[in-house]
Amino acid sequence: MRIVRALHNARVTGWASLVTLGYFAAEWVVSATWRGHYGYREDLIGPLGTAFCGPAGNWPCSDLYRVMNVGLVSTGLAIVFVAASMLAQRVAERGPAILLLSAGIGLAASGVITQQVDYSWNLTAIVAFMTLGSVSVLFIAMGSTSALSAERRGVAVVAGVVSLVGYLTFMGGHTIFGSGGAQRMAIYGILVAVIALCTSRLRATPAASVDARQLVEDLR
Repeated sequence: MRIVRALHNARVTGWASLVTLGYFAAEWVVSATWRGHYGYREDLIGPLGTAFCGPAGNWPCSDLYRVMNVGLVSTGLAIVFVAASMLAQRVAERGPAILLLSAGIGLAASGVITQQVDYSWNLTAIVAFMTLGSVSVLFIAMGSTSALSAERRGVAVVAGVVSLVGYLTFMGGHTIFGSGGAQRMAIYGILVAVIALCTSRLRATPAASVDARQLVEDLR
């Protein structure tokens, strides 16, 4: 099966992790076309995926708001694939890998359930990504096998700590980084950690193909 081979191919995992760079591009494009002032420090990410915002929800935001939603969905799905690959390749333990996979689902869901669809569920999906993602990348980085370089794991640990600090600051309502800044610390840290961990094996020799039965055994 092609999917099985892809999950066991370290180079495919590395390239998949680079899909997350689309998140940064989408965020920049949409915020740059914002009708009015948008600041990375004070404004949250959720409004970037809506056509209208403001106190009454009737201010036009950006005509390119769909780009942000596409970026969220594609980044979330990339993280889901990366997490499954880490588990299949035995680079990560089952628990952290499942947490990271769940985090990716949450991020993808936030691009489908926008704030205009349901504000509470949109925020819940993003918070789920920040919570599960920050913890999982730390565990993966600190518990990874020797297949991952120590330097890349070190970068991932630092990024994971930054993410966790951002998450706690955001949830605690502290203003030291601004609400938008704290939220971005949490999200960016996870994405940087994922890229650092996965791209370290871009030049790895592709693993031998395995059948679907072996994949099922790996996931158990």
